[in-house]
Amino acid sequence: MVRAFEAQRKEIEELCAARGEKLTEAESALAAKVEALDRLQAECERLHAESNKLQVGKEFLEKQLASKDSKIEELERANQELTNEMAGMFEEGFKEALAQASCENPGINISNCDFANHIVDGKVVPLDLED
Repeated sequence: MVRAFEAQRKEIEELCAARGEKLTEAESALAAKVEALDRLQAECERLHAESNKLQVGKEFLEKQLASKDSKIEELERANQELTNEMAGMFEEGFKEALAQASCENPGINISNCDFANHIVDGKVVPLDLED
């Protein structure tokens, strides 16, 4: 009977040792998974911080772009105003030149003269805008 108990005790010890090894393996596997999870969480936090930084940069660039668009519109308006002013000055200058030509040559007919015509071989001809 002592032998039977001794055999059972030995068998129980072997079972306990085997279960202990399996428990150690499971604990190691669990520790590895916890470590991997910690790394993933750290990476997630890093990516979240980077995402926030990129969002701030994006908002800054959008504000700059809106400012540049506003400046472009302002410059285009100023350009149009200058163009209109120059066209008015050109028209006034042209009318003044026609008036001077009439004064210098009282009998001359300049009714067909405008800024879209020019003189070729002593004749008033339409200005070719493709030249």
